Amino acid sequence: MSLVSCSLLVLLVAASSLAQDYDLAEFRCPEVNGFFPDPEQCDKYYECVNDIPETKFCPDGLLFEASDPNSELCDYPFNVNCGAREFVQEPEPGLDPKCYRANGFFNHEEPNVCNKYYNCVHGYPHAYECPPPLVFDEAQGTCVREEQASSFAKKCDPVTEKEEIEGFSCPEGDTLGPNGQPLAHPSFPHPTSCRKYLICYFSKDLNEQGCPETQVFDHRINKCVVSEEGPDDCKCWYDCGSNSQCPDSCNTDCSCPSK
Repeated sequence: MSLVSCSLLVLLVAASSLAQDYDLAEFRCPEVNGFFPDPEQCDKYYECVNDIPETKFCPDGLLFEASDPNSELCDYPFNVNCGAREFVQEPEPGLDPKCYRANGFFNHEEPNVCNKYYNCVHGYPHAYECPPPLVFDEAQGTCVREEQASSFAKKCDPVTEKEEIEGFSCPEGDTLGPNGQPLAHPSFPHPTSCRKYLICYFSKDLNEQGCPETQVFDHRINKCVVSEEGPDDCKCWYDCGSNSQCPDSCNTDCSCPSK
């Protein structure tokens, strides 16, 4: 559990008793009508109608945004400045272990996983992954570069072993395109398949992709094309052609196996 979440949970014990001790009759509407924050609890507020207050609470995990008395807005903690309103209600019972609260963005449970997180909605966790090289920062509720992460973001050991597919791994440094500019997501021929190809997202994250049936990947133009228009070594990837002297055993470049 993150330091941010632990800090919130430490305050929960006092929050419950304070919410009970703070009698509604003690609250005085600042204006005749509007929505106004509780002075001590950040997810508690009052709706005043004709100078009569009604106690309300934000959904579990959300906090009351008090900047506009004409607006009834509960938002995520990273969007709300609670000021001196340091207490919150207790979490809903029976939540999924991945959700500290029924609503919110929370760290992955694995200690050395910094690029994955959960968006909990009504207590159900939805898993997400940051695109490399970004990491998740729970205090900001989004994916950021490591140098932009807050002090509350998890710190993970760098991955030293490069991912491989069929012996291929993303090359070090930038891959330049035809105009001499670095490519954000360079593509490469597959080591063993004319139909498949490899993409290095952000030049680091290796992924395998495939062309539609009857097409091959042309690494010269980074597109899927029919085999007849593809690279010479892939022209007979699907069949040897009607003029082949070895129609059942030709190589992918249409040549016949040497005897």
